[in-house]
Amino acid sequence: MSIVEEVCGNYPEGFKKADILSDPNYVFINDPNYATRQLFDAENNKVFVNSFIECEHYVSGGWGFNPLKNSELIYQELFMYVVIFGIVITFLKPKIIEFIKN
Repeated sequence: MSIVEEVCGNYPEGFKKADILSDPNYVFINDPNYATRQLFDAENNKVFVNSFIECEHYVSGGWGFNPLKNSELIYQELFMYVVIFGIVITFLKPKIIEFIKN
């Protein structure tokens, strides 16, 4: 399996690679049947691609999926929820104790 297929999915039937680099006015057309993907470059810049041809173009240019970045975001969000939950419980603890006593 190629890196393009790994990141973008299988090549569509009858896919023809466009010569995008030779056309400075090339415009990617969104494909409503293609699930949007987020790609990252070596400097962690990100781009959202909305068609297989756009994804294939970016991946061929060195962009790709960065699972480490995504897992870091998941842990940051989880940490944020735990902190918020802790703060809420700290402020509500006296009310919870009073409610239980009654």
